[in-house]
Amino acid sequence: MKTILPALLAVLLLPGCLGTAKLSDFSQTAASVDFEKLSKEFKLAETPFWTASTSNEYYFEKETIPAEELLVDFIKASLAVYHYNITVINPAEKCIIGQRGMMANEWASITAVYYKTEGNRLQVYIKTKITQDFTGGWKENRAMKVGKLIEQKLQQ
Repeated sequence: MKTILPALLAVLLLPGCLGTAKLSDFSQTAASVDFEKLSKEFKLAETPFWTASTSNEYYFEKETIPAEELLVDFIKASLAVYHYNITVINPAEKCIIGQRGMMANEWASITAVYYKTEGNRLQVYIKTKITQDFTGGWKENRAMKVGKLIEQKLQQ
């Protein structure tokens, strides 16, 4: 019994992470995002199911487009508020990705922000993936938090 309990604990606890966030899980170009599909879903329901509080995606559109340099600054600043370090910044491909290390109840997190400008319309899609252990972490939409902050900065 003395050897079974430690072995059982090791089997249960060592696998550790249920989901692992890797930079390679994220495209480094906005061309991989189907903005038209997202836009249609967004127009059908202002809060599509995949932007719910337990999701890790967020999408929004704006009818005004700031200068790209300003938009990139807004995105970087919004990621920084939530302790993300920018690891990929590629305005030519309309993609900015941030990573952060251990936080309460999550081992790591990666958030990617993709954007597209067309005419006078700005489309922004944010996706987050976390590395978490068997406890599951809090049910919150980290992508939505970043997205709402970007939207707020765009309205200033």
